[in-house]
Amino acid sequence: MSMYSQMIKERLTQMGYIEKYDPRHIEGYMRLAYSTLDSLSSIHFNKEIKICIECINADGIFNAEKLAQSFGL
Repeated sequence: MSMYSQMIKERLTQMGYIEKYDPRHIEGYMRLAYSTLDSLSSIHFNKEIKICIECINADGIFNAEKLAQSFGL
């Protein structure tokens, strides 16, 4: 698990979503918008997680998994 996936996992736990969403899937969607996630503030990082959750809900788990795999996650 990448450093970012670990951070996402911690945030998902705090939000009560850890069993519902795979952190790799969220990281995959985040990487579509940002080449590096280092520049995101904590508040922006949390907002992006929420956006990515909506993307997964709209696009489905199958596509989220394929996206994560395409980034080597």
